[in-house]
Amino acid sequence: MAYAERASLARKPFPWRRHTLALLLFGAAVVLWFSPSLYNPIARAPAPAQASPPTSLAALAPNSWSARLQTVEPPGTAHVQILRDGRVIDDFRVRRAGQLVYDDYLLWPATTYRYEVRAVDSAGQSVRDESVELTTPPQLGSFPRLYGESSFWNRPIDADAAVDPNSAAMVSRALARYAAGSSLATTDDWGRPIAYASSVSMPYSVGCTKYDCMSSVVFRIPRYAQPNSGSDHHLAAYNSKTDAWSSGGRYVTASNGWGAMCTSPYRCNGAVAAGFAAFGGVVRPEEIAQGHIDHALFVTDPYTRKGYAACPATHTDGISNDSAAIPEGARIQLDPAFNVNAQPWPRWEKIIAHALQTYGGYVGDTGGTLGFVGEARLDRGYDAWSLAGIPPVPALASLPWSQFRVLQLVRC
Repeated sequence: MAYAERASLARKPFPWRRHTLALLLFGAAVVLWFSPSLYNPIARAPAPAQASPPTSLAALAPNSWSARLQTVEPPGTAHVQILRDGRVIDDFRVRRAGQLVYDDYLLWPATTYRYEVRAVDSAGQSVRDESVELTTPPQLGSFPRLYGESSFWNRPIDADAAVDPNSAAMVSRALARYAAGSSLATTDDWGRPIAYASSVSMPYSVGCTKYDCMSSVVFRIPRYAQPNSGSDHHLAAYNSKTDAWSSGGRYVTASNGWGAMCTSPYRCNGAVAAGFAAFGGVVRPEEIAQGHIDHALFVTDPYTRKGYAACPATHTDGISNDSAAIPEGARIQLDPAFNVNAQPWPRWEKIIAHALQTYGGYVGDTGGTLGFVGEARLDRGYDAWSLAGIPPVPALASLPWSQFRVLQLVRC
């Protein structure tokens, strides 16, 4: 079972759900608008009445996966709700009228979306309700990776990478033995959800039940955010303005895929059992659609080594003392000489196999089955996996698990 720290959200005056969270933060900016009153001291004339600002709603799609809404909230606005295709995606207080810029993510290429912005005053009376449609462009170029170029997730495996002396035993006992049940987790219970926060999204105080509970932490979380329904309850909330995030546990993490408060060589708990950021190595629908995955994959394995964390892991929930059990943090690679293109596999499976040859995968958690982790469906509001051509149960039993290798282990 994966390690997950429990984080509770302080209840706010608005109807936010209590979450157990693994969090990651990202967002947009609020620009305040004001009009100074006019006064003629010579004529001693009274200042003219201030005109109400326009309330037109505009939207543009800067790329295939996001949209920017721009509007001006009228005086008296106290609360704003933003909907996409009838689904509430955010819900927040407004402290003063003025220009509002809101960025929405998790969109699909070449798709039309309808946005609605509702605003009410302090008494709950409507002051505006406007809608606008936009169509995202086709995807051009590669879908962006969430971590820096120097992240261990994003570095290809060297051509001369050393293989661990115990590789064959670990492949036999910890990989090939579980091949029949292997898969890519894309469901709402075991996939990893991600939500993109804005600077106007409501802030939540995050409670702590584990490590370093003396300090308080506040995160902004959009209204649509939901943790997965499995036992780990992961959720990653991402805020582009701060480039900081927390997921699966308490820690704000950096763009290199480690916790900023818990990096190698320190040993402490984190977003997942191995101490990685919870969204590290997660496969996304856009990556399958574009035809390539440009990072290592997150691996779950039923037969992990107890008390042994291999770099870059900082922690482990391993279960076996067997030397053939694979340590968390171990990097596995599909033999680069294996001819993936010659296999009678569907396109999506070949994309995963090529990524495993180029970038490999890091064992990050003890799981009931062998496999890799994909993005959950629930926070998008639509089934992006079906649009990418992934079946409901993406089995990977046909991968040649016996032809993997474990790269040289370095104990952390």
